Amino acid sequence: MKTPMFGLICPSRRMGFLLIGLSLCACDGSKRLVIGAEMELVLAGLSAVDPSTVGAFEVWLHTAEGDKVSVGRLTSLPTERGVEYTFPFQLSVGKPVGISVTLEPPGDQDPEPSPYVLLAGDFQGDGALLTIEGQVTDSLPLEPEPGAHSLFTSSNNIALGYPSMENSGLWMFNVRRRLNKHGKREVHVIPLKPSWLYEGWIVRDFGTADEIWIPFGKFRPDNFGLLSSRDDTGSGPFSGDEDYLNGGIEDVPGDEWTTSEVADQLGVRLPGDLDLPLALDAVAPETGEAVWTHVMTIEPAFDEGEPLYADRPFILRPYRNPIGEGRPGDGRVIKFYEEELPRAEARIRR
Repeated sequence: MKTPMFGLICPSRRMGFLLIGLSLCACDGSKRLVIGAEMELVLAGLSAVDPSTVGAFEVWLHTAEGDKVSVGRLTSLPTERGVEYTFPFQLSVGKPVGISVTLEPPGDQDPEPSPYVLLAGDFQGDGALLTIEGQVTDSLPLEPEPGAHSLFTSSNNIALGYPSMENSGLWMFNVRRRLNKHGKREVHVIPLKPSWLYEGWIVRDFGTADEIWIPFGKFRPDNFGLLSSRDDTGSGPFSGDEDYLNGGIEDVPGDEWTTSEVADQLGVRLPGDLDLPLALDAVAPETGEAVWTHVMTIEPAFDEGEPLYADRPFILRPYRNPIGEGRPGDGRVIKFYEEELPRAEARIRR
């Protein structure tokens, strides 16, 4: 019978990987974390990004002295989401204490790792499990039940009354005064490291070859994790509000898509050149399925300030929900997809 490389400690699963003891069996003393040792990093949930606009992923070994040494960039990642990928490398330092994967911004030639740490983990014995906790987040796991958003338009309620085109706007609060799980009307999320921030999107035909991603702004929660301030696009240029960055009455992230008058003056075009006003509660007549999906991504902070509607979604997409039919003010529950988050395991090659 072949002796296993790793001793089994706990037969449970976390983020898709079998948690195994990472200390060697006493009978296998030949496998050591020494310089030149053949290693592999097995990654899931990580897909290729555009190097000219997003950058590149790089792998680093951490020494006991606090140095971080690159072992290469991930240049052959799969283009499809959810495909497992193995990156082989040799140890260039003996007995590393940790390993991490960073996002290096476009054009980066700095020999030091960027602050955009995506995954990291400590070596236990001859291997390490890498997660986003403590790297993208400030040590805590992402919120599994963030709450619900509503369809609502505030920019035209004085002129047109309420309700009026309410299905053409999306705001991150529960408009019908039903409290979210955390006792507030606002959505609750876990604060991120300064290098990362949240971004909201509405997506037409999500998951198809014809999907259209429309951002509604980047944002961070307050000290209590509540989305209690506006995103960086205010009510949005398609709301008809001439002072859309500062106007409106909603102090939560969200946008409205009712008219192009202001956007035309600014030379801003709606992705997909869709007709306005948008009907976010639309369903496909043949299936009854939602046409629009709400998505929350996590983005590198170097994207802050980029031109409006020039952004594209990063690979971290933990939250989404189909919008679908229902009264505009009804809370649409945001769902958490932990299994789609990146994770990795570093181990000696068998």
